[in-house]
Amino acid sequence: MLVYVFILFFSLTCSKENNSHGKLPNDSLVTSHSLGENQKKVLKGARKCLEDGFSYDLSMAYYVLTYKDGVNTGKKVFPGGDLNPEIGVCTDVIVRALRYGDVCDLQEEINKDISGNFSAYPMKRWGARKPDSNIDHRRVPNQMVWFERHWEIVRDNSYQPGDVIAWDMNGDGWGDHIGIVSDRFDNGEPYLIHNFPDPGYVAEEKVLNRWEIVGHYRIR
Repeated sequence: MLVYVFILFFSLTCSKENNSHGKLPNDSLVTSHSLGENQKKVLKGARKCLEDGFSYDLSMAYYVLTYKDGVNTGKKVFPGGDLNPEIGVCTDVIVRALRYGDVCDLQEEINKDISGNFSAYPMKRWGARKPDSNIDHRRVPNQMVWFERHWEIVRDNSYQPGDVIAWDMNGDGWGDHIGIVSDRFDNGEPYLIHNFPDPGYVAEEKVLNRWEIVGHYRIR
């Protein structure tokens, strides 16, 4: 009897250990204790964006950013400026997540980095001759450059909650969509928290391989 109990205990223990290093069960969550503090902050901010569920701004218009902490001040705000928090595009998930998680203010960080390293950014692509704190941090290619310069570039197929993923949707060689890896996995594949015209609001979906991945970044 004692031998049987020992074998049963040993089998259960090995099963748990193997599961922690292998594929996660369907629809499972990665436990937060395995993440670094900064990763937890990014994930917390992304989940706040998911909770807000702001709509996709199909106009993709240029905005003077007059909102701060959800309130319209009636004048341009920098740093901490935002558009109406009820709307946004894919890049606004990244900006807001990093703010909600108290990681950084991408409006300020990207503006500062472009001001000091203008040629490092693809500003000629949209004919910009100087930094613009209303829009620069809301462009996917600019976010990609900033992450390449300040976060770790992940070059393998490992995905951790809080990672930022950029895609090229139309095959033109430019990143044009971006999202954050969730702590929800299905058969080892992560869900992404992103904002896209379909479904039209911030959602948590299995879209990792829907488009070509052209950027994968992890906070240090």
